[in-house]
Amino acid sequence: MGWLAAVPLPIALAYAGWQGYNFYHWHRAVQQRFPAEPALPTIAIVVPYRDEAHHLPALLRSLRSQRYPSERYEIILVDDHSTDGGLGADAGAQVVVLKLADTVIPPGTVAYKKAAITYGISRTSAEIIVTTDADCHWPADTLDELARSFAGGADVVLGPVFCAPVRGFCDAFQALDLAGYQLFTAASVAVGRPTLANGAHFAFRREAFIQLGGYAGVDHLPSGDDVLLLHKFMRAGLQTVALTAPGALVTTAPVTGWRALWRQRLRWAAKAGHYASPALSLAQALAFVTSAAILGGLLLGSFIPGLWGAALVTWLVKGVVDWVLLRSVCGHYGHGHLMRWYPCAQLIYPVYLVAIGTAALLGVKTEWKGRPIGPKSPPVARR
Repeated sequence: MGWLAAVPLPIALAYAGWQGYNFYHWHRAVQQRFPAEPALPTIAIVVPYRDEAHHLPALLRSLRSQRYPSERYEIILVDDHSTDGGLGADAGAQVVVLKLADTVIPPGTVAYKKAAITYGISRTSAEIIVTTDADCHWPADTLDELARSFAGGADVVLGPVFCAPVRGFCDAFQALDLAGYQLFTAASVAVGRPTLANGAHFAFRREAFIQLGGYAGVDHLPSGDDVLLLHKFMRAGLQTVALTAPGALVTTAPVTGWRALWRQRLRWAAKAGHYASPALSLAQALAFVTSAAILGGLLLGSFIPGLWGAALVTWLVKGVVDWVLLRSVCGHYGHGHLMRWYPCAQLIYPVYLVAIGTAALLGVKTEWKGRPIGPKSPPVARR
């Protein structure tokens, strides 16, 4: 059994090499430049929402404050059967409010968010579709930056997203976790294999969405309106760019508390088996195995000589590598203050990742806003 003591170290080296590769390509993505004076395509910002009445006013203020010409963009809100009254008062100029209950939903539908986005897209002729969430804030230059990104002929643009505001450790943990996603998203685009997208800041050409049949083929899954659609775009060979301009950083509210975070991340992990990206599957597997090697080594170190020390070295390597990467990403986007939470986050991250990954592998189900993440769906609303 003594040979097990040597297992964590090669895993640590593989993890360090993989993250070093990502770090190099992250810097390539950051250095990419787009036209200073882009064309001005028409843009539709589609916002599917459910029970977000308290967030919508702030979102609309930030979207209406865009420096992009007001006649070149519109905001489409799609109410997905809200029970809190939805938007309530008149949304005002530039805003179209739709209700998913007013259109026909196929029996057995589980992908309500995808249905809401599809409905919104069907009601616009804009050249560019941008999706976001109701709890987001958009800097005033975001649409300008998106237009520059499309000016070079891109079909898909993946924008940066951070968690804010951060009011405590749970919020900071989510923010640092999401920062890591931003690095990997941009790095994978730079290397030519886009793997991750975030529906809070995801843009694509409307024509491409229609030609590929929208969410057909992935509409049996309740989540994945961003990543699974990106993978459809990639299989079709569409050109993708990563937008990394700090002035285009969209912020999203962190979920409240560890229980809500568990449900959210388990919902994300539940779709992993349907990814069409070997690079993403490999990345997830390596991150999981590295954390499992650390925990396994610490738990079994008392029985196997040398294993405890190897686990600690692996944890140290992971901690230093992640520090370098996250400091770069957070600093680039003006959120360097998050790094003060990093030591505490690194202490619990292996446990968190192994717990989420194991639960997903075992098929543990959860729910989101009263809807189960699984094969069953709530009754279809009448027209």
